[in-house]
Amino acid sequence: MAAVRFRVDHARMSERGLHRIEDDLAETWVEDWAGAGVAEIEDFLRKHAEFLSFLEDYAES
Repeated sequence: MAAVRFRVDHARMSERGLHRIEDDLAETWVEDWAGAGVAEIEDFLRKHAEFLSFLEDYAES
């Protein structure tokens, strides 16, 4: 008999939530898509800079 999962697993769901087809049909979809991508890159670079700062502080102590 196959195992059945009763618990809902949302681990693979995007943090941005549900995707709406209306967003793809909007005239500004390219700008919205690019803006979201740039925001994620900026967030990654901010975290990377904070980590480098942590490593520099750790090396000095």
